Amino acid sequence: MTKQLHKVFMPDDVNAKIAGVLNSGQLAYGEFTNKFEQGLKNYVGNEFILTLSGNSVLFALDVLDIKQGDEIISSPMSCLMTNQPIAVKGATVVWADVDPSTGTLTPDDLKSKITSKTKAILHYHWGGNPGHIDEINEIANQHGVVVIEEASTAFGAEYKNKKIGNTNTSIVCFSFTAVRLPNAVNGFGIAFNNEELYKKAILKRDFGINRKEFRDSNGEISSNCDIKIPGLGLVLDNISSLVGYSQLSHIEGLYTKQRENATKWDAYFNKDNNFKSVGNRLEINPNYWVYSLVSDRRDMLYQELKNKGFNVSKLHHRNDSYGVFKDNQKDVSTRLTGVDEFERTQLNLPCGWWLEDNDFKF
Repeated sequence: MTKQLHKVFMPDDVNAKIAGVLNSGQLAYGEFTNKFEQGLKNYVGNEFILTLSGNSVLFALDVLDIKQGDEIISSPMSCLMTNQPIAVKGATVVWADVDPSTGTLTPDDLKSKITSKTKAILHYHWGGNPGHIDEINEIANQHGVVVIEEASTAFGAEYKNKKIGNTNTSIVCFSFTAVRLPNAVNGFGIAFNNEELYKKAILKRDFGINRKEFRDSNGEISSNCDIKIPGLGLVLDNISSLVGYSQLSHIEGLYTKQRENATKWDAYFNKDNNFKSVGNRLEINPNYWVYSLVSDRRDMLYQELKNKGFNVSKLHHRNDSYGVFKDNQKDVSTRLTGVDEFERTQLNLPCGWWLEDNDFKF
């Protein structure tokens, strides 16, 4: 039987609860919208978190008023969902190199890519493994640039004993899509480190409306409530929020199971120094969405584990090869040697909560 790389988690009691929401008359917004959002705040330890119904990176760029001609530094070794928003905004993507042992931005190369046009740095955390957060943030602060952590697979991971989303990064983007923990069907989330951006984001995700002032005492739209900024309808619906909220009491146990599975992979690969885990850094505690490793013998291992029934994967194709970025990527003369190496050596193995001890007996 194939050992899946990803699997959807769903608590047993969700079906019955969904029926209640469907019959409540509150589908688009309701009780669970607020409960899920507050639950995320409590879990992460950050009061400035919002849930969203659309791509959180695109929303972050919108909150920052990114426009054509602005430069965004990012890694080509990211999910396409991470970098597509740059193209959508018409901004210029500046590809930066990665640390080939982590798959995340390398601070040294990042410094050389910052210009007067740089507005943000997209810091992608590979496979649930946090990158060099403090170093990246320090460089950004020195240059007055905003960091957007792309933590679509890193919710629940920790950096220096703090949850991702509570490490003092300006903006952190989460994905709560189907194979994430928690999942909210196709939901997203975003965290801020300051109240000003948070309050702006509240308006941006709801057509620019201040709901406390929008209607008068008769329930009519108030002529005294001006709409001052553009925005979209991105409030997460009540049904998706119920699905997400119902999982919050389970996720720590599921992460524990995934971390236990990671120790089994560690034991397997510790016998051979040709393989190195991406997650074995003292300052991080990955959620092990996948077990990522690097090896010059990657292709051999890929086929070996496939033959043993493990659905291993290279996950992402380097984004700087896609035509969508051809006309809006900055031409830089330096070769991305870390990207070249990481692309050639990285592999991602099943490590999820659904794997049992017998799955590792091979």
